[in-house]
Amino acid sequence: MLVLAAATLLTTLACQEKANTKVTPNHTTPTDAVATQPGTNRVYSLGVENQRKEISPTPNPPPSPTPEPTVAPREEVATPAPTARVITPKTVGAAGTDLLPPTGEQPGQTVEGVWLTFYDCDVEGYCGTTASGVTLKEGGPEEKERYAGCDPNYWSIGTNGTKMTIVGDPNGYIWKCVDTGSAVIGSAHWDVWFYSQTDGEAYLDTVGTIVTIKTLP
Repeated sequence: MLVLAAATLLTTLACQEKANTKVTPNHTTPTDAVATQPGTNRVYSLGVENQRKEISPTPNPPPSPTPEPTVAPREEVATPAPTARVITPKTVGAAGTDLLPPTGEQPGQTVEGVWLTFYDCDVEGYCGTTASGVTLKEGGPEEKERYAGCDPNYWSIGTNGTKMTIVGDPNGYIWKCVDTGSAVIGSAHWDVWFYSQTDGEAYLDTVGTIVTIKTLP
């Protein structure tokens, strides 16, 4: 009886042990999944990092600095000194009393396009006695008869030189030919005399350097 009861107890215990045995599933447990998570994240991170490297734009090179404009050195332009008026001294020659005015030019005739210049005493030194023997002297504004140099055909020894006026002269000067020189040839050039160079320059500023003259009897 005792043997049969012991066998029955053992059989019952064996059945309970078999019934309580846990069957382990064949799928991955959450713990296993968690254990493999870091590896997966690393692979994913490497992939993202590689993608970022592939799509990262190439950085633009820094802009080149704009060169400063080159400024050429300014050249100093020298202002030329005013050219002095060069006067060629007259070559005085002897004139004969038989010289006559050029053909076709008679006293009382008007001659156009005459070149007018002046010479003076105080600066250029044309003072004293002329080639015709006339002593040059300073005349005031009221002195209407003045001296001039001209072609020898327009003057003679003494005080009988040809006289002329300049058309449009507000002073009304009468110029008497008492001197000559190699530069005054024919009626196309008269050289009037002033004691003062300042007065001579002012006179040419008034009447001009190309004038019309009228010879007087």
